[in-house]
Amino acid sequence: MIAHINLDDRLSILRVGDPLRSWNSLDHQRVCVLCGRKFKGRQVDIRRLPGGKFKLSCPTLGCNSTPDQWRYARPPVHSDRVETHWRHDRPGKTQRAPSTLPMQACRV
Repeated sequence: MIAHINLDDRLSILRVGDPLRSWNSLDHQRVCVLCGRKFKGRQVDIRRLPGGKFKLSCPTLGCNSTPDQWRYARPPVHSDRVETHWRHDRPGKTQRAPSTLPMQACRV
């Protein structure tokens, strides 16, 4: 049975049903890894299961992919600036002196 789901409920269902990626809007796009289709949250096939649960699947006819087989439509934007590791950037950090112990090899 196909029932109309209002937009606020649809967004809530997407957020609960896809814990791996954030859905901030129904206009956010995903790409199905199986069929290659790019789609929006408005187009996701939502089916109500017994017990009040929902099943999300790709909107492509014949494709049975679920949210764990979708990826973001474009990669997240990264900064060009390279950040140093927080341990190496501490103010007042003293440098450790090189070890004066002799190195010995052991055969096992």
